[in-house]
This record gives sequence, C-alpha cells and structure tokens, in this order.
Amino acid sequence: METVSSNPKMMETPPKAESSDALFYGIAVVLGALCGLVHVGVRDPLLTALSVVASTMFLGYMRPSRPWRWVLLVGLFVPAVMSGANLMGYYRDLSRAGLYGSALIMLPGIAGAFGGHFGRRFMRVMFGK
Repeated sequence: METVSSNPKMMETPPKAESSDALFYGIAVVLGALCGLVHVGVRDPLLTALSVVASTMFLGYMRPSRPWRWVLLVGLFVPAVMSGANLMGYYRDLSRAGLYGSALIMLPGIAGAFGGHFGRRFMRVMFGK
C-alpha cells in the first residue's frame, strides 16, 4: 500500500524554467563594458574590482543558475575595453602585465556571482520567495 506524504516540501511543484536570459546577457555585456570604462577612466583597480563584484552579484542574484557565465561575460570585457581603448589612443599605458592583471579582475567576480547565487538561495529558504 502506497502512503501519501503530508510533508509540504514533498508536494512542491518543480521549479519553473527561467524565462529567456537574453535580456540578462545584454545587461551583463553593458555592465562589463562599464566596468572596463571604469578601469580605463579612473585607473583604480580596486574600484574596478568593486564594480565587477557588484555587477556579478546583481546578475548572480537575478539569474542564479550557472553563475559562472556572469563572471565570464562581465570579467572578459574589462581587458577587451582596455585593448579597444588602447587601439583608439585613449589608454596609452597598456602593457602585457597590465592586460593580464585586468584579466585577474574575474577573481573577485567569482565571489560576487556565487555570492548572489547563494544570497538568492538564502532568501528563498528564509522567506519563501
């Protein structure tokens, strides 16, 4: 004889699939370009790292599945904007070490994206949202 569970967790409906992420991919590209502009314009690596963390945390919170994609999308635009600014003549201090260092901006982005991911999970568990 089969028993029916009265546990509400067992009766939950499966989570619905997220809607199209195309909007958030576009937001990630824009935020990555803005982080690159901060890096080129202000030339403060800590402010760049803070803007990458904030951007990836926002994206990781809004779309918590596969947070690594936000790290790549936001983080790879910093050296790309830096290279583009060098080609256009706006950033003349480009060196190989500076380019590799700007790629390391993705490391704080990992903390931001996964922090947003786990923050969303925490909010769902604590408040049921």
